[in-house]
Amino acid sequence: MSSPRTRTALVALAWTAAVVVATLVGMSAVGAIGTGILGRGQQALTPSQVDQALAAARAVPASAPVAPPSPTDPPFPPSDSAAAAVADVVTSPGGTIVARCTGSAVEIVSASPAQGFRLDDEREGSRMRFESEDTTVAVQLSCQGGRPVGAVEVQGDDDDDDD
Repeated sequence: MSSPRTRTALVALAWTAAVVVATLVGMSAVGAIGTGILGRGQQALTPSQVDQALAAARAVPASAPVAPPSPTDPPFPPSDSAAAAVADVVTSPGGTIVARCTGSAVEIVSASPAQGFRLDDEREGSRMRFESEDTTVAVQLSCQGGRPVGAVEVQGDDDDDDD
């Protein structure tokens, strides 16, 4: 029969083969994650594709109005003075503002800062400010044709405390 040394070598060889097979199966499974069963799945964007997408997002005008809500489904319960006022979204690099015009006065309904920005606590009538670590975005709201529009001013932080 076979010697103990031969059996030990065969067991070691079988164990090594099992480890190699298990590793290959595991690597194949990990490689298949995100590609689906038959398809290639989503591909990562190249840096130039990311730059193009960001440039397209920045090209959106600061006061791009959205389609008005349908008359049968008002977005806010109408009050006596604001029954005919339609709310619009005013966008800026610092965030979005939902506002409506009542006569010639702008009423700010809500404001949401963009990622990396915070809303300045001091509301100055029809002016909103969004701040990040190095940028301040001021939006001056006014009514034009019964709809709110925003004039956006972006300022970099000139205060360098690192000097």
